[in-house]
This record gives sequence, C-alpha cells and structure tokens, in this order.
Amino acid sequence: MWGVVFRAPGYIFNGTIPLLIVLAVTEWKSVKSWRWNLTIWIIAGLLATGFPVTDPLRFSAALLAAVATGYLYWLLAGKSAGDWLQAWRMREPNAGRKLLNYAAYVVLAYLGYQLSGYLYYGGKLLWVSSGPEPDPGTPPFRVRFEREMTASKKVAMMDFPDPASCLKQAETNDLSTGRLKEMDWDRIDNADEAEVCVFRLLGSYENLSYATDWFKAQGFEVPEKFSSSHPYIERDGTQRVTGMHSIRKRGPKFRTTGVVRRSFGSIPYGMSVNATWSKDGKQLLWVNTYFSTL
Repeated sequence: MWGVVFRAPGYIFNGTIPLLIVLAVTEWKSVKSWRWNLTIWIIAGLLATGFPVTDPLRFSAALLAAVATGYLYWLLAGKSAGDWLQAWRMREPNAGRKLLNYAAYVVLAYLGYQLSGYLYYGGKLLWVSSGPEPDPGTPPFRVRFEREMTASKKVAMMDFPDPASCLKQAETNDLSTGRLKEMDWDRIDNADEAEVCVFRLLGSYENLSYATDWFKAQGFEVPEKFSSSHPYIERDGTQRVTGMHSIRKRGPKFRTTGVVRRSFGSIPYGMSVNATWSKDGKQLLWVNTYFSTL
C-alpha cells in the first residue's frame, strides 16, 4: 500500500509483488493454517529488514510487526483462503459475487492502473540507460558527482527540460522574477524531479540573491546563516543556500494531490534543499535534496 500510494518502485517490485505471488499460491492451494500465514509474514518481515540479528531490539521489532501483520492477514483473508475459488469451481450461485469480492476487484484494478504507470516509467528508465544521453536542457542541468547522474535523474531531465515545464499552467513565455516562483509541486513525483525543477527555476535567476525569496515562496524556511544574504561558504569557496520544509507539520511536499496520498503521514519528518552556487554567486552549480528520518 505504501509503495502504491507514494510511487516507491522499490516497495512494489522488491516487496509487494513477490509477497502477492506467494499469497496467491496459498489462496490457490487453499492454505488456511494460521501457522503458514505467520511463517510467510515473518520471513517477509525479516527479508525486508535484512535479518537484523546483530541488533536484538530491531530484530524483535521486526519479528513482532511480522507476527501482528501475519495474524491480521489471516483473520481477514487467510482463514478463508480458497473458499471463493472452490465455490466458483463447483458453479455455486453467485459464487465470488459478494460485496467484499467486488471491493477486491476495485483494489486490483487500481493496482493494475498504478502498475501500468510503473511499466511506462520503467520503459523510460531503460531508454535513458541504453540510448543517447538526454539533453541537459535550459539552464543546463548539472550534478556534483558523476554517480549522481542516475537513470531516474535523466528521466527527470527529459520530463522537465526547461523552466516553463516546471511552472503552473499559464503563459509559458513569461519567465519573470515573480513567475519563476510558481513551481508546480503537484507534478513532482520524486526527489530527482524536485531537484531538476528547482535547478531549472533557481538557475534562471541572475545570482543567488533571489534564492531566499524563491524558497520562501515555496513554503520553505531559510535559516539566516544559510540565506542569500549570509550563504554558507564551503571549503572550496562555493556558496550554499538552504531551504527547509517540515513534513511532520505540513505534510510531504510532493506529491501534493490525491486524498489517499494526503491522508498518510510520511516516514521522513523533514526535507531540506541545498542550492550550491559558484564562488561569485552568479551561477547555480547543483541542487541536492535531503530527508530527515527517524
């Protein structure tokens, strides 16, 4: 559910789909024993946490969560595994047509819709990984280290090639100082897209003196010692301006649309965006996003 709501491919492909296949087999084979259900969820929980045997507290927490989740799943579905399938095979009247069955079909349809989005996104990842390098766009997007130029970031460069693509719908040829502050966060799906768009918009200004006002227009807080008037000076002389956003108080910055998305809290409790400028403060060099987690 977490992976579907927040579009986290790692949760979907490394966790949800393998577990779904295993549970589908137990449904097909009518495995109703609570012992089997607990075993499946315990193994899944330990795999998800990397078998933290060296950390007794973490191991205990993972084990307890897995047992609780497995027992809950058994109560909701496991103890009646295969009943609808057997009824359908026997051609019983209205087999598999209960309200809960229809609800399950709706959930499956939603999962299919979400999965289609992942497949499309996966296709773009393959394209940028095997094809020519994408155009750096306007202003030319840069990263500090070559390893940071991931396939996901290349897709973001293609999807947001210029400042206009990052702005809310309006006159695309209007890139005035005030207009550049109207970033469309509703279109941002992940941190790579956020970094690309922040770079496109902030990099369109003449120098870092506009950075503080831009961050504040996005709802960020800017500490005095990391502001445009008092940027943090790195060891190499480059200057950094930082905007901070409290996820705990205001919710995730992206995605911002959808009732389901907004009804969930987020594991990170804070987000910060660092914009690093040249020594003379006239050229944006790179943008990095960091999340504070418990």
